[in-house]
Amino acid sequence: MSLPDPVAPPAMVAEFNSFCMAARANGSGLYGQLLRENVADALRSSFPLFTDRVGSAALDAEIDAFLLRHSGTRPQFHHIATEFVLFSQRQGLAAPELTALLEYEWALLAAEIDPATVPPPATTMDDIALNPTTRLVLLAFDPAQPSAAVDGVDRPHAIFRTADHQVLTLPLTLPDCLVIEHVREVEAAPLATLFDALAPDCSAVELQTSAARGLACGLFCPPPNTLGDSK
Repeated sequence: MSLPDPVAPPAMVAEFNSFCMAARANGSGLYGQLLRENVADALRSSFPLFTDRVGSAALDAEIDAFLLRHSGTRPQFHHIATEFVLFSQRQGLAAPELTALLEYEWALLAAEIDPATVPPPATTMDDIALNPTTRLVLLAFDPAQPSAAVDGVDRPHAIFRTADHQVLTLPLTLPDCLVIEHVREVEAAPLATLFDALAPDCSAVELQTSAARGLACGLFCPPPNTLGDSK
């Protein structure tokens, strides 16, 4: 017979909740300071560009607001980065360009920790698939110069992790977008039929250039083997 789950005494639960609320509300106490320092370290590690741009004073103010007003859906501490992004989006604390930078760095982090296995590049292949860690985003700034001003023009980019664990951000052309969309729809596309399907929209040279560049940098990769292919 299994034993029932242990239940903490109501007085202990109330005392623990009171302790946590005090630490969240009061940054001058020992545990309040420690909590804020840990959150700040997590954010600086996850979002170095954002925290550098926003500055220490504004970051401290946002952390205070985050601790006081946000009810996390992921209680584990390693989800602090995701919870902070959700809070910033909902509350609109940061300027739009800073929120865009925060979301971009979150996409970089998501690609880095994605559990998917990225196959090594192949020199030749008949079929291609999209890198399983790929995030497709619209950026209103140049990720190569994130400190530059936002120009208000959203440009498509792909963020993905390579087989050697680099996280890359690749600006996409129209042929790139068409190839990606087609490959995503069919999961794995034979190169020959891919070019035939997109011929009305792009020239053969544009499609070949897009496929070659995607294969070279790791945006495209060999498709995973299906059960029917295994022997």
